[in-house]
Amino acid sequence: MDHREASAALAAVGNGMTADALETETLDFKLPGESHKATYNLLADALVCFANAHGGTVVLGVDDKATNRHDALRGVPTAYSLDSIRKGIFDRSRPPITPFAEEVTVDDVRLILVSVPPGVMPHSNAAGLSTRRLGKECLPYPPDQQREVMIARGQVDWSADASSVGLPDLSAVEFERLRQILDAGGRDHLTDLPNQPLLESLRLIAPNGSVTNAGVLLLGDESLIGRVVPSYGYSYQFRPTTGSEATGRIRGNRPLIAAVQILTEAIEARREIHPLNLVGGVQLPLTDYPSEAVREIIINAFIHRSYETSGTVDIEHSPERLVITSPGGLVAGVTPANILTYPSTPRNRLLTETVSMLQLAERTGQGVDRAYREMLRIGKEPPQFEDKGTLVRATLAGGIGNKTFARFVSDLPARAGRDLNVLLTLSHLRHSSSINALKLAGIIQRTPPEAQEVLAAMEDEYGLVEATSRTVRRPYPTYRLRSESLAAMSRSVTYRRRSIDDIDQKVIEHVKEYGFITNQTVRRLFDLHVYAARDLINSLRDRHVLEKIGDAKGGTGVRYGPGANFPK
Repeated sequence: MDHREASAALAAVGNGMTADALETETLDFKLPGESHKATYNLLADALVCFANAHGGTVVLGVDDKATNRHDALRGVPTAYSLDSIRKGIFDRSRPPITPFAEEVTVDDVRLILVSVPPGVMPHSNAAGLSTRRLGKECLPYPPDQQREVMIARGQVDWSADASSVGLPDLSAVEFERLRQILDAGGRDHLTDLPNQPLLESLRLIAPNGSVTNAGVLLLGDESLIGRVVPSYGYSYQFRPTTGSEATGRIRGNRPLIAAVQILTEAIEARREIHPLNLVGGVQLPLTDYPSEAVREIIINAFIHRSYETSGTVDIEHSPERLVITSPGGLVAGVTPANILTYPSTPRNRLLTETVSMLQLAERTGQGVDRAYREMLRIGKEPPQFEDKGTLVRATLAGGIGNKTFARFVSDLPARAGRDLNVLLTLSHLRHSSSINALKLAGIIQRTPPEAQEVLAAMEDEYGLVEATSRTVRRPYPTYRLRSESLAAMSRSVTYRRRSIDDIDQKVIEHVKEYGFITNQTVRRLFDLHVYAARDLINSLRDRHVLEKIGDAKGGTGVRYGPGANFPK
């Protein structure tokens, strides 16, 4: 076992820190008990607690409350052999734990390091008590939590369980729908198969010959689903404003593929679209709720919900926000703070893999990364996720995204414009004038070194940001938008810019020299296209640095001169 954490902590014990202050989710300090039996019980309880979480190490022979190093390093009597400790823990854990045990000498004091990796199955002590390490505490580990962890580890999959439903019970209409989807996805080699071989190829037939629960959700009719999976269902309601009465309602338990289509069409029917003109006569449709983001989150709500928990997938739609809730909390290990980067841990693995194979949704990243990307690309805030324990709530902010930011993203190199980390960084810099890797790490849900790589690429490869001169030599410099980026983003920036920055200064100097400036001149000064130059001029007009002069209504003849806040 790797004992670097324990070694580093032992070096610090008593040197201004107690061992208790150095304990972590994977490290604990203990003193031997009053008897061998008491010691083995103590160690077994601690190792069960670690095995049910992320594994860990107990350092035996250290007083975790002592402030003096001499008093803290108490040691372990030689009567405790490594073999006796292993056997004592083995005999007092269910299923038995065989730990790693190693003797070390620190300041001439004999200590024993006892370690265990994460358990494959939940463990308990000899009395049947099961606990799990959370932070520095061992908390009760009830059966429902144990099942969630086993689901996260791929040991339990409700969707792959046999349903007792036979092939003749399934819907011919849903078989036809399935074949159409397979054909559209380029899997026409499957569409000509008879029903039985088709389901076998999709692994929707259980070993006992009956249809799996996933097969029922995909191919059963409403009456069959209601009988076999009574917890299944969905609802939708539209409100003209958040606080008004619903003017549109849907409730049902149609099979999964049909349900997703019904719900997405209900949202599409009330979608607001604003066209955005791009260079070359291209139009980018800006919408309040991007179709791909909505679809991914709705499908996620169905495939990752708990079908062993009562409740339905519910959607509340208004111009202000779109809220989608699904029964069951996030799978063990996944939180809103790591949902983008945590390894894929589907609650219903077979159902998730089947839906992915049908190309209805992303498999990797649980589709959340796509939802983030589609919201950010059109100048909106990313989705918000909440884990309430008994349900998960996903919220998309309403309204049309920021046009200036959407145009700026559309002009980026394709690789940068699709890079979620770059988009999250730029979105943050709309609201804050600077950022460093320590701050960015939490935003992109990665480590500070990984965040630094993102910022370095944005500076060196894409030329979007620059390190400030005062911090450039630090391991994690502070970055800000380059002048060109800030000019192009202009009206999408919400923080108060410096009263006169280098962008303003170039414009002001030109106006001072020539008396006016035009869109064409701004394009030449900052290498912008016509729409970005217009946004920059409008930003200066918003701050009354410039104002329109002359009678020209539009086109190249429009000129802008000093405004009320133009420097005298």
